[in-house]
Amino acid sequence: MEAHSKRSTLEKVNEQRHVFKKDSYTPKIDLHGEGCVYTTDTVKESEQFATVPFKICITEKVARKALPTLTDFSGRVVQSLFLLLQKNLGERSFYYPYINILPKRIVTAMHFDEEDMAYLQKTNMELAVRERKAALQSEFTRLLEHLPENVHKEDVRCMYSSRAFPYKLIDPSSTEESEVLFPLVDALNHKPNTKITWSRSGDSETGSLTFVAGQEYQVGDEIFNNYGPKVSHMSSLSFCLTHYYI
Repeated sequence: MEAHSKRSTLEKVNEQRHVFKKDSYTPKIDLHGEGCVYTTDTVKESEQFATVPFKICITEKVARKALPTLTDFSGRVVQSLFLLLQKNLGERSFYYPYINILPKRIVTAMHFDEEDMAYLQKTNMELAVRERKAALQSEFTRLLEHLPENVHKEDVRCMYSSRAFPYKLIDPSSTEESEVLFPLVDALNHKPNTKITWSRSGDSETGSLTFVAGQEYQVGDEIFNNYGPKVSHMSSLSFCLTHYYI
């Protein structure tokens, strides 16, 4: 029932934002409650199958404009808080349809208890997870001490996760290490060696990012993205756990 509800919501969001080509691609929720995208028609090599207008993306610039007092915090922290506050606005938020379908259940090592962590002993993954948890807790504690006047501690007791993309995809001239959330296309799961092209056009205000298939897909195939070659533990942390608070 929950998976069906989320799938319907994904399809509704796509209809509203026109990201995936109508009637050819279906955003879905898999058996693990995670997003994925399947074809409902044959996808040819070099076919443009998704386009995201920059105006619907969640950037650090958008978040800092809404939270101007948090100048001492990283863009990731500010964007995370922005997401949660937008979520609390419910349907009044422009981003609510997207935020409402972000995974609530995340199957990653960041949610391992000590019994599970025992399987990672003496690995790079164990060190990375423990360091990331400690850093998140430290950031979260500091943020609670500097919340804007209209934000209460109860407002930030949530968790979300999404893959983030480099802001340079919106503004290639940017020299800052900033991130951006591209709604719906972050449902594309990573698969090494997937042939795919990210093609930007226009300026940072009116442009868009288009995804071009580098291979043919048959009806019912899952379409994957390729977030680039990374060491496995860094890939898990960089993309699957980019924006969230606990």
